[in-house]
Amino acid sequence: MTQLGENWLARLAWFAVVLLTAIALGAPADAAKVLRRGNGAEPKSLDPHHVSGDPENQILGDLFVGLYTEDAAGHPILGAAESATTATDGLSWTFKIRDHKWSDGTPVTAHDFVYAYRRILNPATAAEYANILYPIKNAEKINKGELPIEKLGVRAVDAKTLVIELENPAPYLPEMLTHYTAYPLPQHVLEKFKDEWTKAGNMVSNGPYMLAERRQNDHIKMVKNSYFYDAANVKIDEVWFYPTSDGNAALKMYRADELDTLDRWPLTEHKWLFANIPNETRKYTGLRVLYTVINMRAAPLNDRRVRLALALAIDTEAIQRQVFFSQHGLPAFSVLPPGTANVDMSAHVPWKDISMDDRRAQARQLLQQAGFGPEKPLKLTYNYINSGSDPKRQSVAMQAMWKQIGVDVDIVAKEFAVHYDLLKTANFQLANAGWIYDYNDAQSQLFLFESTTDQLNYPGYKSAAFDDLMRKAGIEADATARGKLLGEAAGLLLNDVAVAPTFFQYIRPLVKSYVLNWTENPRGVNRTRWLDIGDKPGPQQNVAGTGGGVSASEGGFWGWLGSWFSPGAWQKWWNS
Repeated sequence: MTQLGENWLARLAWFAVVLLTAIALGAPADAAKVLRRGNGAEPKSLDPHHVSGDPENQILGDLFVGLYTEDAAGHPILGAAESATTATDGLSWTFKIRDHKWSDGTPVTAHDFVYAYRRILNPATAAEYANILYPIKNAEKINKGELPIEKLGVRAVDAKTLVIELENPAPYLPEMLTHYTAYPLPQHVLEKFKDEWTKAGNMVSNGPYMLAERRQNDHIKMVKNSYFYDAANVKIDEVWFYPTSDGNAALKMYRADELDTLDRWPLTEHKWLFANIPNETRKYTGLRVLYTVINMRAAPLNDRRVRLALALAIDTEAIQRQVFFSQHGLPAFSVLPPGTANVDMSAHVPWKDISMDDRRAQARQLLQQAGFGPEKPLKLTYNYINSGSDPKRQSVAMQAMWKQIGVDVDIVAKEFAVHYDLLKTANFQLANAGWIYDYNDAQSQLFLFESTTDQLNYPGYKSAAFDDLMRKAGIEADATARGKLLGEAAGLLLNDVAVAPTFFQYIRPLVKSYVLNWTENPRGVNRTRWLDIGDKPGPQQNVAGTGGGVSASEGGFWGWLGSWFSPGAWQKWWNS
């Protein structure tokens, strides 16, 4: 054999070894796909009947599916039910439960739904979010202890057939049943472990993932559920949820590649983010509203003049421009965000078209009429969520705005869970709060302010006129007439100044370029089962941005491998 042939064989053998080694090390076929999600606050619980927040929603929606669940765009699709039929009068829905199992292999049946709905509405459970299910027949009376639990309008005809009866037609029912309050629960597990049923090793679920590990204030690890009915199409093997209440610290984790997604980027970093990783920095409108809650249960805040004065002084447009760099959301003059379905949207706050100078003058006059002035200043406390610099800067701005009308306000920061516990127990005067729609219907927002709503009626608003409008809307079959009644209810709420709307908040996630199938939607729901992870960029593809940021771009192992097959690379290698 010639020297040329020996060299050719040696080089070919060397290349084969390098190629096979690179493939084995760079892209193993059985490598687990792991998604790390920054999820805001630490979840209060993993029991669907003892939570009411969005951080819990994001986690529970990966563990469970209700009769309906969400598609990749947040729209309702059939989940645990394979079919649904509605009676002609809209008062009865019949569901056929699909063949599927809990993550321990036990079949999911209609009885699991009956058990769950009875549990959440049982007064002994003290579920803070039970009233979302009040459209179900007798649900409200049962939750108030006026009827026995057996009278609930939910029954299992057999293991595969569930019937839900309603008080009134509810066209929004499919969206409502995607909510975690409507998930089935594994009765056999709850009866065995009782209050310990949500611990890793005890908990079972019927969704795409199951709980593997939870370390309080550190992470929640979930792994793919092999018993999930659509497991073959779930691409990601593990999902880790991290509490990221401090936005600036969370951004550092994201830039260090410790997170693949982050629920909300800090507003103070908007310039760097849009300059360096614009394709990862998302911002879009959502069905969510923020407001200042006024505890109107006691003096002096039970006086509308005082509440109106406080609301008049808040210059949301100035806060949006000067404090939030026009990145936070749209200034809100209603409690119904743009895009809300099935409602007359014409109602707005009384001060919408008044200049700030006139608003401040009117506020001082109202306070004087209520008995407050320079010699007797109104003194209050305002609570806000301690989640980084953005809420603090807003609170300081509002404190200064109230000072301009002669009101002294102390601002107090609280952790997310503590903050909302204070609101639910009415232990506050003024506070920031917000609501993310559970389904796209004005009912999803306005029910919070009905007299029958307990813990979630933060201001303690009670109005017979408002309740009557909501009752009439509940029984109105004509969609246009119903929307008009709901619009009138919203107008009454705004005129009574139980809350002062501030912003229709943008949804602002960070999403790495290799996280695939992330669909922007107004509900802000992106279930992990629909996502995938593509090729991650290698070190040579990372670009240092201004200020030391890191921007992901296309590349990674397969980009490197492809470069070997360019003519220039082959010639350089051969001539070596």
